[in-house]
Amino acid sequence: MDQVDDLTRQRIRDWQARRLEIKDQMASHPERTLELSKVLDQMEEEHERILGEATPAADATAAVDQAPGLDFRLSVSARNAQDLRKLLEMALHELDSALAAEARCEDDARRVYPGGMSGSLGAYAYELEANPDTSE
Repeated sequence: MDQVDDLTRQRIRDWQARRLEIKDQMASHPERTLELSKVLDQMEEEHERILGEATPAADATAAVDQAPGLDFRLSVSARNAQDLRKLLEMALHELDSALAAEARCEDDARRVYPGGMSGSLGAYAYELEANPDTSE
């Protein structure tokens, strides 16, 4: 996210906040899980549009954006060490699903897998970015 302009950064922060609110609603209203899952799916498309419209902050970052591999960013906040450990465990579990989804992808398109949650333990948000090697 450091390679994009301030407007895009703000749009992504707003998107992440809305996503966390939806996840909170899912946790507190399990009967709405299916409905809210569809909203999250639509939000994934919105996230792709935001990233697609992003303006690089500098020309030098264009090469970094095209580098093959995986890039992972994580932000966690908790009240104490025990809660932090639990949030990290939860984030890794969710990340594992994103990595499995990435492994199933057969195309060479750049993909972004955002994740996160907030609740009584604190909050975490992450973004896994996959830039397949297209030089082969």
